[in-house]
Amino acid sequence: MPFISRTALIATLFLFYCFKPDMAHSLLLHGLRRSLPVCLSKSLLSSKPEPSNLKVAVVGGGLAGLSTAWHLTGLVKQVSIFDPRPPGQAEASAVAGGLLHPLTPKNRLLWCGLRGFEATSRLVVSSKTALSNYGDTAGASRLQSAPGAILRPALTSQHVIDFQAAAKRLPNWLKWLNGEEWEQKVGVPGHGLLLRQSAILSMPDYLRGLWLSSQARAERSYTALTWESSLFTADCVKQSGAKYDVVVLASGAGIRAFPELEHLPVEFVRGRTLLVADESKGGVEPSEQESAQSLQCALLCGEYVVPGVDTEMCSDAEGKERRVLRCGSTREYLRDSWHVQDGIGVGKMGGRRTEEWFQSEKNDGEIASLRRKAESIYPPLRQGPEAYRVTSGTRVATRRSNLGKLPIVGRLEQTKGAEGIKAETWLFTGLGGRGVVHHGFLGECLAQAILTGDETHLPSEVRAPLQRL
Repeated sequence: MPFISRTALIATLFLFYCFKPDMAHSLLLHGLRRSLPVCLSKSLLSSKPEPSNLKVAVVGGGLAGLSTAWHLTGLVKQVSIFDPRPPGQAEASAVAGGLLHPLTPKNRLLWCGLRGFEATSRLVVSSKTALSNYGDTAGASRLQSAPGAILRPALTSQHVIDFQAAAKRLPNWLKWLNGEEWEQKVGVPGHGLLLRQSAILSMPDYLRGLWLSSQARAERSYTALTWESSLFTADCVKQSGAKYDVVVLASGAGIRAFPELEHLPVEFVRGRTLLVADESKGGVEPSEQESAQSLQCALLCGEYVVPGVDTEMCSDAEGKERRVLRCGSTREYLRDSWHVQDGIGVGKMGGRRTEEWFQSEKNDGEIASLRRKAESIYPPLRQGPEAYRVTSGTRVATRRSNLGKLPIVGRLEQTKGAEGIKAETWLFTGLGGRGVVHHGFLGECLAQAILTGDETHLPSEVRAPLQRL
């Protein structure tokens, strides 16, 4: 081998393994291919999937849509996300509690829980890095809590028995906290489970960071990535074949805008979150004298109480972050589920509503019930201030199977309710209350299925509901 070829080989390998894989790949494509052994050239070139000329429209900028778009970016020619809300303000995804863990309410591993937890954790790292790189250090710092941030309080004697048994069954994920350990963590008497490795995510920051990370990936590749702040209606889908090769319907409760999908085995569930102002000074570590608002970990027992920052009202009069306790639940099953307005927007029964809605419905029985349940989880709330704001979002929930409530992901057949759709159409819905843990790996699976045209890249369990129709 000539000396110049050896030099090129050493330089390429050095760049590939140490600094910039993209640069090494580019060098190989622009002249070094002939200088390298065939087997090594193929090995290095295969480090990147073969790009596709597909143009993809992703309807919805929440967890499902952004995960799919993130995994497609760099692998297809164009990705356009359609959502009238800005990045980080998706309806249900942005108002979720942001509790990342792989366990069921009965403290068993979720279907694909470990795989999902790992995939989401990788996306969190990318999101946090992107926020930092784009100068949002505040968003990056509040995006993810320290590990072990979620606890399950034992409220009954049966809880004590079940939780202690679960801690023995899953010692890598669960730890029983006795009275003293619990009080050190929570600041009030009690006992319960610590969910090891669990984390609290600031959902608006996470979603915005995932969009910025997608932009960064697009800049390093040939993908044209855009965010279209417009409605994408059923008519748009039918006419999209001229502009897009693939349409992904990932708009959460916005699927009600597509009458062809009324046959889906899903329900719509409204979740409400009360925001109670944190009156502690500057968000410092709590002392024994501080009030209920000094809670530093999430409490989860059906309903949840989660500390965090109100990102929509991020600063108080002194310019400090407005720290809050989020008291939430997703239990209200809606009637008239498919009543919608035009496009991706939600109908009269759901939607993301804030101050004005709260002022008109603050005495609503569901809100009062939610407050009482939150106080049972965290008794100091009984002496805390009234909620100053409420958020509401509608989730899509599937029917329960022996594996729990699983998402629905797959290709829509034109002969099964999608007549007239010219572009190849895929559906990603039904994340329900497990969206944080399941969106990452299912978005990756869906991206591979779209690229190859092969649905078997998706788990058979999430394809089954579409195949049975």
